[in-house]
Amino acid sequence: MADKGPGFQLPASIDEVDPAFMTKVLRHSGAISATNEVISQEEKGVGMTAGYFSSIKKVRCIYKEPTDAPTDFVVKAWPQLEIMPKEAIRAMFVKDIEGYRLPAEQFYPRPKAHLAACDPDNDRWALVMEDADAFAEHKVHENELTFEEVMRMIPGLVDVAVAWEGCDEGPKAEKLAALGVDYWASPANLAVFKAQMPGGAKIFDKLTTMGDSVLIGEPSWDKHLGGPGIVEMFTRRVDAFYAAAHPSNGATCTLSHGDIRGDNLFFCDGNPDHPCGWLVIDFQQMFRGPIPSDLAYLMSSGSVLPEVYSGENLTKVLRAFYDLFMQKTKVYKDYTFEQFRAEYATMSAILFTYYVGMGAAYYQAGAYQNDLGMQVELGGQGVTEADLSPEDLRRRMWWRKAFANFRSNFKTFDQYRGLQAMPENLEGLGPWTELPPHLQ
Repeated sequence: MADKGPGFQLPASIDEVDPAFMTKVLRHSGAISATNEVISQEEKGVGMTAGYFSSIKKVRCIYKEPTDAPTDFVVKAWPQLEIMPKEAIRAMFVKDIEGYRLPAEQFYPRPKAHLAACDPDNDRWALVMEDADAFAEHKVHENELTFEEVMRMIPGLVDVAVAWEGCDEGPKAEKLAALGVDYWASPANLAVFKAQMPGGAKIFDKLTTMGDSVLIGEPSWDKHLGGPGIVEMFTRRVDAFYAAAHPSNGATCTLSHGDIRGDNLFFCDGNPDHPCGWLVIDFQQMFRGPIPSDLAYLMSSGSVLPEVYSGENLTKVLRAFYDLFMQKTKVYKDYTFEQFRAEYATMSAILFTYYVGMGAAYYQAGAYQNDLGMQVELGGQGVTEADLSPEDLRRRMWWRKAFANFRSNFKTFDQYRGLQAMPENLEGLGPWTELPPHLQ
């Protein structure tokens, strides 16, 4: 658990991040002197596929005194739209804060944080970090990663996997448990999603049959995967699907970032302050899972080119990661490529799980309120993409790429037939949201 803060009040919302607050932060971090201050700031947003679990803005500071201090920052506070229960969001924020406090040699390459603190008793949370856009290439979803770029990331991903391998026991397990980093396949973690997934499953299933939608395209999921209703079937069998990812069932175990995708990635070759050559942000969804968890997430995030996440290149990526890991592992010397590939297949459904549960608010808004970008397919009131805001259009751009990625993964690993053979477990499922009349 993060400590309660730096000695001054943290913001309750992103609107409270003003020049006075930034002055306190930058004095606290040593970026500016005690006599210097932020006299004004310019603000802008960070993109529409960011900020699902926090409110975020970019801040450019103008100082009272001349200084060589950085001027560009990214600031995070409590989200305006709560698409998960408050307790779940609090747990995410704690992990995000701790992600900027763990020793660099044991963790992902990340931007420098000037403040990473929280006051949970008063629901006040704050992260202030250097703006990597000022010196690095932001790998946004508009520009998917190439095969070469994915391969450049593999050594760093392997190093993190090795640093935390075997974290289901011993000091590593104790440290991560204290930070609230649970197993992905734990009953507690799955319970959070099981409570949310029925709210989106049936509407999401309906969406995947709409081959005339730019979000889905041909072939629609029911035609391509072996039958209809994969989202509801997955929801009813989610415990069985992820059972093989738990160490008690023989799975490997390491730390996973939980959300490695384009909008959270930066490439910075040649920067002496960041020698790894890439950076990642947003640690609020960290979990413990099998060795290929980070790679599987990246390759199923809609931020890698289709020719990378499928076909021969998929095999090349898997083999490159596996071979390098086996050169460095001290815990899993007997790890086979077959088990590695099977664990990859399972963990390639993590973002899909997020889309079902956390996406429920968007499907419901589209179907019942004609809002939030899903109204084109689900609203039934004749809205087209020409009627949407730039924010909604960008969300839909990412959704389209992610949906194609999910469909490809399900086909590659024959997950529809696999799910059919798994037992249902309806215990703990939240209430089902049915289709409105215009979608039936």
